[in-house]
Amino acid sequence: MSRRMEKTLAEAVRRLMRPLVRILLRNGYAYGTLAEQLRKVYVDVAFNEFPPEGKKQTVSRVSALTGLTRKEVKRLLESDTVDAGAGQDRYNRAVRVVSGWVNDRRFHDASGKPAILPLEGARKSFALLVREYSGDIPTKAMLAMLEEAGHSESAR
Repeated sequence: MSRRMEKTLAEAVRRLMRPLVRILLRNGYAYGTLAEQLRKVYVDVAFNEFPPEGKKQTVSRVSALTGLTRKEVKRLLESDTVDAGAGQDRYNRAVRVVSGWVNDRRFHDASGKPAILPLEGARKSFALLVREYSGDIPTKAMLAMLEEAGHSESAR
């Protein structure tokens, strides 16, 4: 593919994806889920619409065409649909933080309910909750995101 064609396609993809990504983000649809859906579409289209002329389509050919591993292609071909909720790593990070607050007893009060957490602290703090359940997102950025969504009851 020519450099000019690559540039044109990249710009077209960005233009097409921008409104879709707005909708997905507005509805808490995490990047990992979209990426998994996109892999499935790539494999399905490559397998069904790009067979070699006069030959049977193979996992190896689909792998070469899509850039995915044969193992990944086989997994995606064997699944009828992709489970959008499968795997902790695909959950939106804010959802993981709220889920940790609700389900992890370390962040509960004496009555067993999610505690009002101090923002900072080595134990039982919002900062620790965010570190444990969202990875590398800064505490204040997560707090701002939850406040925008109306879920900031966990930190005071």
